[in-house]
Amino acid sequence: MSTTLLKKMRCLNIIWLALMLNACVAPLLLMSPQGQLMWALLKPLVGLNPNDVGLFEQPLVKDRMKALLGDNYETTVSLLKTADKIQQEGPLFYMVSTYTPVPEMAEKAGFVWNSETNQMAVMLLTGGSPKIISEQFTDQAEKLVPSWPKELADYTDPQKLQQKAIDAGTEKLQEQIPAATPLKAVATGDVKATQEAVLEKAVSEVAAPAAVKEVNPVQ
Repeated sequence: MSTTLLKKMRCLNIIWLALMLNACVAPLLLMSPQGQLMWALLKPLVGLNPNDVGLFEQPLVKDRMKALLGDNYETTVSLLKTADKIQQEGPLFYMVSTYTPVPEMAEKAGFVWNSETNQMAVMLLTGGSPKIISEQFTDQAEKLVPSWPKELADYTDPQKLQQKAIDAGTEKLQEQIPAATPLKAVATGDVKATQEAVLEKAVSEVAAPAAVKEVNPVQ
């Protein structure tokens, strides 16, 4: 291989490396100093458990969350501590609770930090309805609407929320009424389940003792 060709290949490698570094650094240069610090904190932690890395104890996160949430801080953090990993979707870094240790306060919590806007937002689900708490900045001309990852976006759609409520109500009703099993089987086209459900219902009705009416003889 000629020396000239080797030099050209080295130059191409250097240019490619420079472009890669520029792609990584460019978004950081557009951020505010606080945004750059948040990026530097969260980016290496993607995929890790927030509890294992002490994320909620980091002043950069803790102080902002306290200022944002006020009285909702303790409840929100108790839910978010059940999240099993820090995730990223585009410019969004987020966490979603996996269960609720305080069902009387909230059913689900989601945390999002948008690296493009430096906005922190939290979603609390209570009774199936979302309560959204988001940072607003004094230099914003209009209210900044938070962006949500796909995992949380459905909870901001009224139609999808209504469908979730209907599905949950139907499932609960089916659990409470055993007679709904044959109807469900017919609706889903499960012939075998339909036959078994009908036979089971018929056998139980035949096996049930009939009430005997006592008749006193005429004196």
